[in-house]
Parts: sequence; C-alpha cells; structure tokens
Amino acid sequence: MRKITVAGVLAVGAIALAAGSASTASNTVPSSVAGYGTSTVSGATAESLEYTLSADGTTITDAALVFTGNLTGQTVEAGFGSNALTACSVGTYDSVNNETPVTCAGFSQATSTSSTFNVAVV
Repeated sequence: MRKITVAGVLAVGAIALAAGSASTASNTVPSSVAGYGTSTVSGATAESLEYTLSADGTTITDAALVFTGNLTGQTVEAGFGSNALTACSVGTYDSVNNETPVTCAGFSQATSTSSTFNVAVV
C-alpha cells in the first residue's frame, strides 16, 4: 500500500463539546496529491492526517489521524464530501505525548474527486 502523509495542525484551537454534541468548525489545509483540498474537524484538534491509498494510488482506502488530548470514550466518525460519516476506531491515549491515534477504514474514495474530508468527535 502506498501512503500519503499530511502533517501539521489540521484544526486550530480546541473545540469545546456542548451538551454531548460536537461543535462545528471549518479548517483549511494545503492540497495534497491524495486529491483533497480541505478538512473539517469538529469536536477536537487533529495534529496529523495520513491516507492509505490503493496499490495503484487511485483510491483512498483508510485514514489515520492523531488528535491532541485524550479521546477515550469519545465517538469519532469521518467521511468524504457529502457522504455519510462512518465510525472510526479510537486508539489508546498516549499520556506522555498527550495524543490519541484514530483509524478510519473502509473508504473507497477516488483520489481524483476527493475534495473535503470531514471528521466529527462527540
């Protein structure tokens, strides 16, 4: 599998959760060869995003994110464009680095048509 990495802060500032629902925020990130132009993360601060591409590089199959802070017990969902969000797996909180890894699998998003990656943390 070929991987494309987009490092850096994807969300600016911490987004507070209110009454158990995610806040909305939009963030602009530089375009990448994976084909997306922006990422929208609500409910948390993402430090990095890495896509896994199909063998021929035409499809995004998975996404790995690292969030600032402890997301233990939180629900994380992600999806492309106007597609419905799907559940992601929240990893083990790293208290030394104050971050939580999250894996989102099972995408079949064409790299040529992907333009927005949306993530919600509740």
